[in-house]
Amino acid sequence: MNTKPLRRNYGISASVITILVILAILFIALNSFFVFKTNYGASFYSYWLSGRILFAQGGNPYGSDLFLQVKEQFPADPNISGFTLPLYSVLYFLVFTFIDHFEIALVIWMTILEASLIGIAMKLKWALQISGRTLSVYSLSMLLLLSYFSLMAVIDGDIGIIAVLLLLVALDAIRDHDDEFAGIMLAFATIKYSLTFLPILWICIWCLSNHRSTVVIWLTLVVGLLVLVSALFMVNWITEFLRSIVYYYKYLNPIYFSKLIENWQPELGGRIGWAISGFFILIMIIEWIVNAKGSVRAFEWVLALTMTVGFLSGIPSFGKNLYALWIPLSYAADKIVLRWEKNGKWISSMFLLLFLFFPWIIKILVYPNWNNPVDNLGILFPVITIILLYWNRWWNIDTFIENL
Repeated sequence: MNTKPLRRNYGISASVITILVILAILFIALNSFFVFKTNYGASFYSYWLSGRILFAQGGNPYGSDLFLQVKEQFPADPNISGFTLPLYSVLYFLVFTFIDHFEIALVIWMTILEASLIGIAMKLKWALQISGRTLSVYSLSMLLLLSYFSLMAVIDGDIGIIAVLLLLVALDAIRDHDDEFAGIMLAFATIKYSLTFLPILWICIWCLSNHRSTVVIWLTLVVGLLVLVSALFMVNWITEFLRSIVYYYKYLNPIYFSKLIENWQPELGGRIGWAISGFFILIMIIEWIVNAKGSVRAFEWVLALTMTVGFLSGIPSFGKNLYALWIPLSYAADKIVLRWEKNGKWISSMFLLLFLFFPWIIKILVYPNWNNPVDNLGILFPVITIILLYWNRWWNIDTFIENL
């Protein structure tokens, strides 16, 4: 007779737990080195400081004083933006505002962001049904963690990584027909509107056109609730929020598509840049109209296109935010592998490795003294991704669906 008690299986093996603990220790050690040896973390400093101003001092986190404090603390950081997020985003880092030492708070926050990158890899694999022949969860995680743009976002403490993760969680929920949960996740993903606004807008259009209005209803309800809760702490926060965005554009000169063209051609560059942005936006809107009542495959393809066009639309999302481009790129690479069984793997691997190593080559070997040279890749990489997407558009949206 076996007298040993039954062992409960919670779905997580001891080896997995051991690996997670080792990774956590490794991330904390690396993060501590970056924080105490370098002077980065401007975005998180604005979050941390705004929370302390709001809750400890009862002040205005959108005031120009905060912008000046961030600029004084990080004079050489190109990612300075102040606090330009919706007030309810404070909920994400509320706990960290009670940590008196900024460096300790940043180390913990960076570890959470790195875990979120792994979460993005997992959810990307499931939400967009990336084939195992193209990329595994482990390879996706390594690409995201080793990417130059991901590293810049992590050491800057940018909350956009969490917003992108929530967006993918919502997409996975939509695929599983869990519409209420999808709407809630989309609402919380609005914290980084510069990255998620266009994808969320397309998701709402598709859901309304395909009798999935529950997603939009829950999104609206939760956003409304978050706005009301924020008003309890600051009644006029929406007005101050809009003023902070105007201040950001006027005084901090963020880099966006037309601004980058203008830096090259001061006389006509701005107009040319906005004309090109208008062209890509027009293409995106046409795809929205054509595929509004399309299948799930069409929905995913247009979503990948929308995320890519977002970098060329004039929204200031260059530089560190280009890590989000791994989502449409991985999707496009997967379709190449599925379409061409013989050579597709080599073609997709070539583009994936280009996206991984080229920024590092430019930063380390070519222009080591240039402050932020990889901003220029904000034009090259999205254009390449759009070409890859349209290369397989007919096969993915039309031919593939006919063969189902």
